[in-house]
Amino acid sequence: MKADPTIKAIMPVHLYGHPCEMDAILDIARRHRLAVIEDAAHALPASYRGRMIGAPAGDDVTNLVAFSFYANKNLATGEGGMLTGPQHLIDQARKWSLHGMSRDAHQRYTEEGSWFYEVELPGFKYNMPDVQAAIGIHQLARLPQMQRRRREIVDQYDEGLAGMAGLERPVQRNDVESACHVYAIRLNLDRLTINRSRFIAELRQRNIGSSVHFIPIHIHPYYRDKYGFTPDQFPIAYGAYQRLVSLPLSPKFSDGDVADVIEAVGDILEQNKH
Repeated sequence: MKADPTIKAIMPVHLYGHPCEMDAILDIARRHRLAVIEDAAHALPASYRGRMIGAPAGDDVTNLVAFSFYANKNLATGEGGMLTGPQHLIDQARKWSLHGMSRDAHQRYTEEGSWFYEVELPGFKYNMPDVQAAIGIHQLARLPQMQRRRREIVDQYDEGLAGMAGLERPVQRNDVESACHVYAIRLNLDRLTINRSRFIAELRQRNIGSSVHFIPIHIHPYYRDKYGFTPDQFPIAYGAYQRLVSLPLSPKFSDGDVADVIEAVGDILEQNKH
């Protein structure tokens, strides 16, 4: 099949912290000379077949990986993120993130530095502030401990929710290590007398917070109104959205907290089953 010259890159999303099938994606990219730009906002510290997400994928493919350090992420600095990839592209990205300038302030105001700089390309103010970076360095040291606790909580959810006919648990392939960022269940609505919104409300009544990841783009007002999208134009995304519920997941949770969530979910399913 002839490659489409208008396609420049593949952009996989490691949703919920579970890595995509990167071998297949990288193989397509190599054969068609495409870049691979990974959305790894959920994926620190996930790994795929022993290779950590963000580690080099090889010299024969252009690969950039973007992470998020927003307040609800596995490693949080309050805001900001990290980009990994080939050094020459990272050097370019530093310019994009700082007004397109050839030197940042640290490079200019040192004994070896020079006051002179040039704006070499269009850029914005996207750099992480130093204070947030300092927070991130200390959070990085805690990441293995927090990840172990996330894994323990996911294992407890998996065991406690097993066999509940009203839901489907998230699946993890054997060749990956998930970052365990979000624990998203799918309700079997055909076995329940309530919808997803009522399920979330029932959880809230039991002091259990939950969320939905994510609302499909095509039903948001801007895209709906601008492009005339309707829910049934993307039935798979819309159908999944109607069933999804993200259960609370934090390394601060005690085993008792996790047990409370499992008990609440089981109670709601039992009271509202067909």
